[in-house]
Amino acid sequence: MKKNSFNLLKCIPFAALLFVIGCDKEVPVENTNALNPEIFFESLTQVEAAVNASYNQFQVLYQRNGYILQDAISDEVLSSGDPNYAPFNRFEFNPTLENIAQYWTSCFNGVGACNFVIGNEERMRTTADLPSSDYTQSDVDNALGQAYYLRALYYYHLVKRFGGVPLKVELEEATVDSPRATVDEIYAQIIADLQLSTQLTFPKGTSVAGRVTREAAFAMLGKVYLHREMYIEAREAFNNVTNHSLLPLENYADNFNASGEYNDESMFEIGYQVASGVGTDSERWAQTGIGTSEITFRSQDYTGWANARPSDKMIQEFEEDDPRLEFAILVDNENTFYGPDFSLQFPCPGCVGAPAWYKFSQLYDETNVSENSGVNVRIMRYADVILMRAEVELNLGNTQGAIDLLNEIRDRAEMPRYGTATMDARGFQVNTPEQIFEAIVHERFVELSGEQQRFDDLVRWNLDDQELSFFPDANFDNPDESLRNVRVYDPNVHRVMPIPQNEIDANTALTEADQNPGY
Repeated sequence: MKKNSFNLLKCIPFAALLFVIGCDKEVPVENTNALNPEIFFESLTQVEAAVNASYNQFQVLYQRNGYILQDAISDEVLSSGDPNYAPFNRFEFNPTLENIAQYWTSCFNGVGACNFVIGNEERMRTTADLPSSDYTQSDVDNALGQAYYLRALYYYHLVKRFGGVPLKVELEEATVDSPRATVDEIYAQIIADLQLSTQLTFPKGTSVAGRVTREAAFAMLGKVYLHREMYIEAREAFNNVTNHSLLPLENYADNFNASGEYNDESMFEIGYQVASGVGTDSERWAQTGIGTSEITFRSQDYTGWANARPSDKMIQEFEEDDPRLEFAILVDNENTFYGPDFSLQFPCPGCVGAPAWYKFSQLYDETNVSENSGVNVRIMRYADVILMRAEVELNLGNTQGAIDLLNEIRDRAEMPRYGTATMDARGFQVNTPEQIFEAIVHERFVELSGEQQRFDDLVRWNLDDQELSFFPDANFDNPDESLRNVRVYDPNVHRVMPIPQNEIDANTALTEADQNPGY
């Protein structure tokens, strides 16, 4: 049975920096932008409720925009022309796009929820010392550690998509207009938050599944160091990632299905549960964080509606005998993944025989794909950590160490190892640092396909112009030629998205001059 460790989120949402508490008891809200801390944090239940709200906006984000914006701009997918995908797939961004505004708002709502926990540390610690308190200083540490991690993760999403953004780390800043901080300032805050999280969170196995763990904090810290080219620091962080292992090939699907959630390969994932998330159409699409954000549309978007198809380039990257392909993509599907009623309502022209995504679909556990999916979104898994470690070791001159780490991924896939005559014959020699780097690019492309990693990888490697500017792909039989393969990528513009126009209009500390270049 599926575990949803922060299921209180459906009762304790955080939307537009406004809490509405209704499960345990109603809490009067004197300020519409924050709870009154004088009547909160009196019990462990309330502490956990505030922490739960910090997770909530990731459910909102990955209900749809969290995967759309990040995958559509990569070379892994080809858009069907759906208006939620096409502007991003073709790099036709503009500041008024609703998806961009929703992404921005969800992240900052999450930051505000985290600040509510962090900003009340003194009150929690004072209460924890009272003889009548039902929680301890250790509980406070863990609550803060989770909030620091989540705040760092929200800002990581923001800085990757927008560059410098307003930096809000104090509770009283929730309603204060703030200017853009620099990218360096944002990353410095992310690193500081993650360092604190590694000191405060509980290790894996000592807290409820689904909570941020110490190992997850070290893994995310290592990822940020890697992106900042701080390789010695990244190695040290990754060396602290223990208590995780790669699943054997026979259980590989557990990385992408509902029945295998919170497994030993999963570092951090966002929980969804269909039973808690089904509402009216207006509620489902509102992205308010109330109840219906317990479901995601990922399965339907990628597999049912086929709004994002696997690109030929993506499919061809897999070696012919790579078993990971059959876990990731339905190459020759027969349009059998619709329920009888659903297929009548939402037909998919051209789906028969065309590739579709298998990852994170409902097909691992069910026979049909529906609008509402309860498959958790995996934000990071241990395979990613191993591949990042290989990249770090290569950059530190440890070429054999990098090869050994790559071969851990190959061994799990039961594929020939790098450094063997078989791989040499396939064109994957690893005799030079350049060849090892090409092997890393290849392994990340296939292992992490459709997991919101590819675009940021290409930018980090300065390969985005080469790989995204020219994208010949015609695997989707769209009758409208104008919707296919039209991509005009400019790395000087499209590495980031525009600041939402409604933010520039509403924030008195921003002007049009603060907009990202090219928009």
